[in-house]
Amino acid sequence: MAPSTRGWQMIEIVSVLVALCLISVVLRVVARLRRRVGFGVDDYLSIVSMVLMIAMLIELGLWCSIGGNGAHVETLDAETMMNYWKIFLANQFTYFLLCPAIKISLICFYRRVFTTPRFQQFTLGLNCLIGAWGLGIFLACAGQCRPLRAYWDHSVPGKCFDANLFFIVNQAFNVLMDFVILILPIPMIWGLHRAWQDKLALNGVFALGAFVCFASIYRIVVLFWINPTDPTYTVYQATLWTHIEPSVGLICSCLPIIRGLFPALKLKNRSNRSQPYYINTDISNSHLVSKSSPRSPDLEYLKMEAGMCERSASAAKGQFLGDDLHPLNINVQTEISIIPDNNSTTTLHR
Repeated sequence: MAPSTRGWQMIEIVSVLVALCLISVVLRVVARLRRRVGFGVDDYLSIVSMVLMIAMLIELGLWCSIGGNGAHVETLDAETMMNYWKIFLANQFTYFLLCPAIKISLICFYRRVFTTPRFQQFTLGLNCLIGAWGLGIFLACAGQCRPLRAYWDHSVPGKCFDANLFFIVNQAFNVLMDFVILILPIPMIWGLHRAWQDKLALNGVFALGAFVCFASIYRIVVLFWINPTDPTYTVYQATLWTHIEPSVGLICSCLPIIRGLFPALKLKNRSNRSQPYYINTDISNSHLVSKSSPRSPDLEYLKMEAGMCERSASAAKGQFLGDDLHPLNINVQTEISIIPDNNSTTTLHR
């Protein structure tokens, strides 16, 4: 069975989104390799999320071709309807894995940048909460019908809970977490030792995640547009936004890392725009040499985002930003001539 007009539209739109996600993840990997920054949990979760995005695209293709998504229910036979519900269930499992993976990936990136103890403790708890919720939702999805076969084969007697209410509750949690993740780095960014224009620019990078919050909220709205008497046709908007929300989230999670590939976008020192700046967090009493603390959020951000490839090798050996600064050795030479006068008194001339 060929996809309907709506089916082709969904496949085309989601294919573009997945392609953008793939480009973002590839650029993220390239950025890590070029700057010789080790891969972390956030990077691996981004790659896992990309695999899940591709899986959702494959499911969508099957959903529209053999599952009748986008067509009116009266035009579909019983076998196609069974395929519709089977793929719908598979899509739920993938989505319930994808959303926590993206959220935890972004929080793990924050943890690499901002290393203050209180922030680390809060974000660890947040990751545990998101992971526990994701596991619970995944298990609930597997038990939404008893037996599970009753979900796609309506001729089998079984008991199912309200699927629409289930989706709305999960999406409400996603909206809450999206807003928490959005505002999480703001206090840390404004605590950096930078000009307010720089802080505003950094907030702008993370604020792109505001669209993810909008997508999460809008997805709740479109869930009410599904008509139980014609679900295959009215699920169009819900299907689209189920793919738009994680796609935009994955792209936004990669943008701060990708930004380091483009030197023109790097922030410059306001007092000297010709050279990239470093952060002074401590001044030594010995020769007034400026150094950055290895636990400073400023230093961590520069290590992640400034893209200083030349210094990455020395950093791997235990050196930190500021170690390449040396005291200024100024040699002062004084010429002294001794000329005796007639009174045998020595006069010094400099």
